[in-house]
Amino acid sequence: MLNRSEVIEKIESRLSGELSDATLAAWAFGRFYATDMGNEPFAEEDAATIRSVLDDLMFCDNPHFALDTDALHQLIVRLKEP
Repeated sequence: MLNRSEVIEKIESRLSGELSDATLAAWAFGRFYATDMGNEPFAEEDAATIRSVLDDLMFCDNPHFALDTDALHQLIVRLKEP
């Protein structure tokens, strides 16, 4: 089950340089569509937030949708909000 903590860990891995933008985007893309297909559920109360953050991350390797450090930190803040 995909949860907020797992998404935060992936973003933090990108911020630390462990993941590239392309790797993070591919991971987010895979998770987003896995949830759409019913293969990767997440808690109902987290659904809207996780879906929105994954949507932001899916194309972060595209220069038009790139996320800088501040934007990535803001996604973490959103994920930590109740």
